[in-house]
Amino acid sequence: MKACVFVDGENFRHAIVNLFPQFKQEQYLPKYAKWAEFFDWLVSQVLEDGQRIRTYWYVIKMLDFFPYNLPNPKTVTTYPKEFEKLKIILSKHETYQKELDDLKEPHKTSRMVAMLEELCERRNEMEKRFNGWTTIQDGISSKHKGIEFRRAGAMTCNLFVNKLGTEKAVDVKLASDMITLKDIYDVAIIVSGDQDYVPSVEVVKDAGKQVVNVAFITRGGDLLPGGARRLNQITDWHYNIRFDVFQSYLNL
Repeated sequence: MKACVFVDGENFRHAIVNLFPQFKQEQYLPKYAKWAEFFDWLVSQVLEDGQRIRTYWYVIKMLDFFPYNLPNPKTVTTYPKEFEKLKIILSKHETYQKELDDLKEPHKTSRMVAMLEELCERRNEMEKRFNGWTTIQDGISSKHKGIEFRRAGAMTCNLFVNKLGTEKAVDVKLASDMITLKDIYDVAIIVSGDQDYVPSVEVVKDAGKQVVNVAFITRGGDLLPGGARRLNQITDWHYNIRFDVFQSYLNL
């Protein structure tokens, strides 16, 4: 039977982080993981005579920054409209605004420019980090057979607190692809804990396909928290990956 593996990228990455405390999250993904072997093994466990056609790995296409469209720190005081825009931007962050309220000119303007520089630096660092993710993804695709990264949507990034937020539209892409590509596989294997995929699973099952959900077992033998109980209920069956087996493929 032909199988396609559909991987919810961020969900999968969070599972790795939660399972292996020694893994440094800033590395994005384990550097020496045997990805193709892992997905081939997974299909062999789920299906006795399974053949992996392809692994579709879903990740974000871009970062969605807040605040967006920042002025140029070098010229912001030169153009009144740009400076007024900066005032509006900084007023959206309570901590910045409180600090500015206590300042008088010219210290207030110089501090506003410094705040803008901080925001721009955070944005640049986050863009550099995102480009690093893309480089790692491209490296995995070129090195490991039958793995394709599919990019869609965005992840929010709040520059005021320098923190990444939630994904947008990635799960929609996975769900729609699972339906669109249903003629190339007999079994869809979902690596995710997100119950948002329930409607697409129902559509695929109505088309005569089988759907399997994958979850992970912790070192202590428990199901990793956050597993999709509702998704497990709607799929044809589910498969739990043992901690030691997963660790061997990740080389952690």
